[in-house]
Amino acid sequence: MIIQNLLYIYQLEHYDKKRFLVFAYTHLNWFGLRKRATLDWTHRVGLIFSVSLVLILLPAMIVYFLAGGWSMVVVFVCGVALLPVLLVLADIVIAPLVLAKKNNSMLLAKQVIREGKRDKLLTVGITGSFGKTSLKHILLSILKEKYTVFSFPGNINTDIGVATYILEHREAVLKADVLVVEMGAYRKGDIKKMCSVVAPDYSLTTAIGECHLERFGSFMNIVSTKFELANATKKKAFLNMDNANIKQYAPTKVGTAIETVPVSSSEQITAVQSLDDFAGLSFTYQGETYTTKLVGGYVTDLAALAFAFAQELGMSAAEIQRGFEKVDYMPHRLQIMRNEAENRIVIDDSYNGNYEGFLAGLTVLERAKGRKVVLTPGIVELGPERSEQVHRALAEYYATKVDLLLLVKNKNTEYIVRVLRKMGYNTFKMYDTAQDAHSDLAHVLKDGDTILFQNDISDNYI
Repeated sequence: MIIQNLLYIYQLEHYDKKRFLVFAYTHLNWFGLRKRATLDWTHRVGLIFSVSLVLILLPAMIVYFLAGGWSMVVVFVCGVALLPVLLVLADIVIAPLVLAKKNNSMLLAKQVIREGKRDKLLTVGITGSFGKTSLKHILLSILKEKYTVFSFPGNINTDIGVATYILEHREAVLKADVLVVEMGAYRKGDIKKMCSVVAPDYSLTTAIGECHLERFGSFMNIVSTKFELANATKKKAFLNMDNANIKQYAPTKVGTAIETVPVSSSEQITAVQSLDDFAGLSFTYQGETYTTKLVGGYVTDLAALAFAFAQELGMSAAEIQRGFEKVDYMPHRLQIMRNEAENRIVIDDSYNGNYEGFLAGLTVLERAKGRKVVLTPGIVELGPERSEQVHRALAEYYATKVDLLLLVKNKNTEYIVRVLRKMGYNTFKMYDTAQDAHSDLAHVLKDGDTILFQNDISDNYI
């Protein structure tokens, strides 16, 4: 149980050894860890588990035969205390095997992609600090009006995840006209590795922001990493020029040999209207009216990128309209849920973990007719200095625009509470865990309330 709990955290930390060890030795309740998700028993996890057992049991058995039972107990207890270190050591020991398997999977996936490209397959990469999953969702709905499209479910957006899924669905990949892959990253080179597998013909970049700033180490590392996709694009790279950072850095960060397509929703999309009662948005694009049930203002940026790319592939306005109107809510991304019996509305934006997204969600919440309620743990992975700045700004917004604030306790909420108290805002509650907060909603919500769930941090941020 202890080993599995620690492996669960190690996996959540994406096998970052330093971050894992810091967590393990600052949160010592390894046995009683409250888990909201489950450990994914990958090939790597299974090997770490097996090797770590050997590393803890073998010394204990040797000492037992040499020095007796009590000595074995002492060694075993020491082994348990050092278990996080042993897990990291086990990971280092198996690294050559994991790397060999990964390289083989990526090589085989490249061969599948090359085979598909010899026929008709076009490959498309999507990246951005935020909005990439929503853009993928919109783009798939549109492209399916004309093409056979292959994509990846959930959050499969790493090199080995993409390669493995391609191999598991080889026949479907080879039958597709278009393959669309979302590309995430935690460090420089992550997107470049995925591009080496997918060899993107086209790319779409949604935005560049401070998401995962703490892991990247610097903002410029984020900038360079996000542009790895555009620089690996074979045909055309579509860039959202309404994002200030893309507009600023693209001229110097994207190679001159890359054909870029600047896209600006502020220039191309007009007459944007928010429909009553969170019914969605309507707007005009190239003389045609488009409607969607999606409520976030940023949808126009994503729509402009998707429309421009669909037109590049020869799709008509009618096909684009038809596909766009079929777009449904993306789970946990400004998803509107209604409780008609108790006259309450839930805006679930719990997958959003960046400042720009928080502001977009709060803008949607402003349309509520009744009390405005927010449940949040704040934003993680910003680094200490930036985290304080961001959460102070959020606190000032909450204090002036939100009627009731529900906070899930962590180091970030301390910044929020200080500002709230200084401003004399007292309508907030603090909870130890997200589970405690959700359990209390029946007692704190009233008829007519609208509640916004902002972010839902994983167990490695408790």
